[in-house]
Amino acid sequence: MVKDDFDWKIINLLQKNSRFSFAQISREIGLSPSAVGERVQRLEDENVITKYISIINYKKAGYSLQAYITLAFKEFQYYQRFLKFIDNFPEIIDCSRITGNDCLIMKVVLVDNSHLENLVNRLAIYGSPSTSVVLSDVISNNSLKFPEFRES
Repeated sequence: MVKDDFDWKIINLLQKNSRFSFAQISREIGLSPSAVGERVQRLEDENVITKYISIINYKKAGYSLQAYITLAFKEFQYYQRFLKFIDNFPEIIDCSRITGNDCLIMKVVLVDNSHLENLVNRLAIYGSPSTSVVLSDVISNNSLKFPEFRES
């Protein structure tokens, strides 16, 4: 659980750069490095901070196309089957179950249009895919912001 403003400041700094040292964070927020270390450990133990990741520039890695694909299933069994085989789709970088007519929304990265077509064909075995190609990112990898307005 986030206990105070110091926790939020630590979280904000780690979201900007998870490689910041405790000494760097301590200088920014005015706590000792050991106090920062204890707080980070507690935030990890309580699953507030669940992992540290690297953000990949997909275009430079050879994936010039990004898309969102929603998937509707005719029957629940197709959803269950898809979940068993989702690891067979390395193009899927995010997948969330949603409300509405569609069951899932997935963010995918692809090499080109033929890669997208191939993925849509593979997904169609499980349900009805609908695709939206990303033209550009307006906000990408945004951080949870320090809540400035909270009731006391």
